[in-house]
Amino acid sequence: MRLASLALALVLISAPAAAAPQVPPAGAQAGAELEPMKLEAGVWDAVVTFPASTPDGQPTTAHGVQDNTLRSNGSWLINEFHIEGMPYEGSGMWGWDAATRRYVGVWGDTNEHRMRQDIGYWNADTRTMIWHTDLVRQDGMVTPMKMISRYDGDRRTFDIFAVGYKTGAETLLVHMDFTRRAAPPAS
Repeated sequence: MRLASLALALVLISAPAAAAPQVPPAGAQAGAELEPMKLEAGVWDAVVTFPASTPDGQPTTAHGVQDNTLRSNGSWLINEFHIEGMPYEGSGMWGWDAATRRYVGVWGDTNEHRMRQDIGYWNADTRTMIWHTDLVRQDGMVTPMKMISRYDGDRRTFDIFAVGYKTGAETLLVHMDFTRRAAPPAS
């Protein structure tokens, strides 16, 4: 009986360790997980389209520039964005979190009163990144958001949607078409 109890105790003690996901050691280099950051690196010209605010209205268009710089051996991307002729600018950082095995990001801009935290999911087959976040508005209400980036060489799109709590319906808030600027010639 004592031997059986000892064997059971050893199994129970070792079970959580055996079931725990294997996390790469700190500083380990990611592989294919870094591909989305590489695709987005560089300086991009943006055409920003805001949908019409009334049923008979017209969309509004603006132009912007986004400068994305790889950091920490390509694990993180620093993002700076501004819209020309408007008092709008934003900054963020995103990348692969090996501990949680997902993409994470933070963003702050002149429209938000707090740092937004995003969780992203990459589909390598469609070259699409889907981000989810909860936007805490200034009135304290929370709006679920969904953002979709689609990559096609030196072109990409970025759409931001508000997601309805009860219906799950997605309302497009902004659409952006990006074109990567040619890299400057080597000196």
